[in-house]
Amino acid sequence: MLFNSFAFLIFFPTVTLIYFLLPARIQWVWLLVMSYVFYMNWHAEYALLMAACTIITHACSLLITGAKTTRGRRAAMWSGIALNIGMLAYFKYTGFLLDTIQRVCDWIGIEAAMPKVSILLPVGISFYVFQALSYMIDVYKGRVKAERNLFKYALFVSFFPQLVAGPIERSSRLLKQVTQEHRFDWERTRQGLLIMLLGFFEKVVIADRACMYVDAIYGSWIDASGAQLALATFVFAVQDLCDFAGYSHIAIGTAKILGVELMTNFRQPYFAHSVQNFWARWHISLSTWFRDYIYFPLGAGRGGKFKQARNLMIVYTVSGLWHGAALKYVAWGMLNGVFQVIEGLLPQPKHKPRFPRLDLLLHILWTDFLILITMLVFRAGSLSSALGMLARIATAWNAPGIESGFSGVQALCTGVCFVILFLIELIHEKRRTLTEITDRLPVFARGTLYLLGVLAVIVFGVWGPGYTAQAFIYFQF
Repeated sequence: MLFNSFAFLIFFPTVTLIYFLLPARIQWVWLLVMSYVFYMNWHAEYALLMAACTIITHACSLLITGAKTTRGRRAAMWSGIALNIGMLAYFKYTGFLLDTIQRVCDWIGIEAAMPKVSILLPVGISFYVFQALSYMIDVYKGRVKAERNLFKYALFVSFFPQLVAGPIERSSRLLKQVTQEHRFDWERTRQGLLIMLLGFFEKVVIADRACMYVDAIYGSWIDASGAQLALATFVFAVQDLCDFAGYSHIAIGTAKILGVELMTNFRQPYFAHSVQNFWARWHISLSTWFRDYIYFPLGAGRGGKFKQARNLMIVYTVSGLWHGAALKYVAWGMLNGVFQVIEGLLPQPKHKPRFPRLDLLLHILWTDFLILITMLVFRAGSLSSALGMLARIATAWNAPGIESGFSGVQALCTGVCFVILFLIELIHEKRRTLTEITDRLPVFARGTLYLLGVLAVIVFGVWGPGYTAQAFIYFQF
């Protein structure tokens, strides 16, 4: 069930109404049942995989707690990791592995015919597997106590607002929240609805409209001009932000109405002054997951620049693989790692810049330029296509180009929305929120503004006759 579907507009109010009418002791049971209903809306049979992930990590966590020796604890943890990563690898990487073996055999001249497989990737599997693994590892490390109640733990894994695309929450934050008593609170609901409204604006008005232009240009990149490809890459960078941040905002707002606080997943990434700072602002829940469960255990920056560079490259290569089973994702991850390694090797300025604001702006622009290169690799159909597009941007800037099918009205609407988004991001970068600004208005003016916001999403969004809800980009991961 997509957040931007009419089904969700019926599902969520119904779930919320019944949730607050139920006795406190069974509220969490209702959330667990509805979370599975939400997930089974795609493919009911894949709920069995989520249940298997839940049972395995829960059982292994209890074994870790009950083990008498360090060896037993370690064996239980690694068994849980192996079973879950094995399940993830089968569904996500089997085809990629067989295809890679076939290419290597062809390259070295060995006759081989690898079987062609087509395995449907379960929605959200990468997210809930990582969330479950973090709980089990935290139990092993002694950071949290093992939850004895399997069904309460199952709700932590399956909590529907953040189930299929994050944020990837930690059990220390989420497990107690989802099983606690919550009563309806109007102020909390108002704030949650405003956050959801921002998410719908980002997804329905900006991302889904920008997608039309990006798909047209990237779909015929061989005939597109360099200028069109450069513009489409910029538009995709905004689309990707609005698509994923939009999902996160809807998830955060939805959970807030239910009384659950989810972590911030995006913090104005295109205001970053370095690639490292970009990844401290983009998909924060995943970045911190890799930091805490891979980068730190590898030794982080201990042992000198070489080991730090090695660990960074491992983390971002794995991050690339997490995003998808294709060489372009591996290259994308490694490129982000290389940029950060280079940043770490550059000498730090000994004196403060004479014009600090100008210096910051130049760093932001340079960082965004580097990120745009990685975005092109990320969005391209393949690694070879990405290299071809980069070459075409450099050599065919003034080529005639192609017809994008994007009307002048569409372009104007998109441009205006980009400006609005920039202003919202700028307000947030100044450590202020839209709620803080609107709360200063009289009640009538504030209500009118909210109503106009809803109407703007409906009127200027891509909703309308024949509308088909577009899946969020990160559903494929």
